[in-house]
Amino acid sequence: MELPPLEDDPRFAQAMTFFGNEDWLEASDLFEELYFEAVRDELPLVRMLLQISTGMHHISRGQRRAARERLEEGLLAIADVTNSRGIDLRTLAADVQRTLAALSNPAT
Repeated sequence: MELPPLEDDPRFAQAMTFFGNEDWLEASDLFEELYFEAVRDELPLVRMLLQISTGMHHISRGQRRAARERLEEGLLAIADVTNSRGIDLRTLAADVQRTLAALSNPAT
């Protein structure tokens, strides 16, 4: 049985909704499911979204080091994405960079 393309998978739409609503744990859970099924050009995008949502979840739990590691991995993974499926990667990268800068500031 062939799986539908990522953009046709309802789990991807749901994960993106969770991501947009900053429900990081739910987003990362769905991205993890999708990651293990991803093929071809889907893999870099799903990996990047998984890393970023996991990093943001770590922030919500006060786990700064783990958050920084996941977010840095997510930023690196953006360079591997060849099909963004409509996601504004430039804005997302800028948002992640701001978050990383805030994590580096012990006052935040």
